[in-house]
Amino acid sequence: MTTGFHIIEKDICEKISDELDKVGLLYRLFSRTKDNKSISEKVERKKLEGKPYEVNGKKIQDIIGVRVVTYFQDDVSLVKEILSKRFDFIDEEIDEFELTVFKPKRTNIICEFHENQKQTFSETINTSNDGNSQLIDATFELQLRTILSEGWHEIDHSLRYKCKSDWEDHKEKERMLNGIYANLETNDIALKSLFNELAYQHFKNRNWEALIRTKFRLKFQLIPLKMELAEIFDSDIQIGKAILKIDREDVLKKIAMSDLSIPININNLLYLINHFENISTKITELTPDIIKNYS
Repeated sequence: MTTGFHIIEKDICEKISDELDKVGLLYRLFSRTKDNKSISEKVERKKLEGKPYEVNGKKIQDIIGVRVVTYFQDDVSLVKEILSKRFDFIDEEIDEFELTVFKPKRTNIICEFHENQKQTFSETINTSNDGNSQLIDATFELQLRTILSEGWHEIDHSLRYKCKSDWEDHKEKERMLNGIYANLETNDIALKSLFNELAYQHFKNRNWEALIRTKFRLKFQLIPLKMELAEIFDSDIQIGKAILKIDREDVLKKIAMSDLSIPININNLLYLINHFENISTKITELTPDIIKNYS
């Protein structure tokens, strides 16, 4: 039964990679398809919890699980918005931040299969001899995490969520485990602040290439800033100041939502930023026609 689902899994991962690579985000992508043993274990666990899966009711929605792990905390919401245009989100569990409480925060989204995937799904289910196949929904689960919290979530899922009885009467240990997560969350915040401060230092030092790289934190091709572009920055410090103050997330959303698909390097990103934000006519004059003529 899992062969058909592996085909769907591969297709989903390719679609996600296409969208995120277009922007140049730093991320890792993990995926898995539940095997028959895992499906049976989950069905039995839900029965014991008094929440059984039913053919005409609640079904398994995570036969395929995909996790996007971002390098930076602010990219979690960015990835969610980018992927929302490619996939149909039908349910989500997103924990709100609480100012006085540190606890794990989930960004788990249930997505519906695309039409071609539904056809593969139906063929797989209809040819299966597994009695649990009718308890599986035509959906997959998308989880979004930061790279610092990823390891913690793996430990929590395997050694607390799946064996809750081990933690009964050990509330102080649960609190300590959550405290470890709190430290990781604080480090996520500090990491972003560090790069913002570094970008400001590069602005002050007129190191324009480093300013763009540390401001936008992307997977850049190793191509240096063109000399003629650097000279434009040198001639007008307001251009560097505009880059420093620009809304990173807003620019990356515009790139993601556009039909443009070009390599992400320092020069191309600068051309795109200038195209969307109208920072400098001198940069516009150097901009390739494929970007300049895009509306």
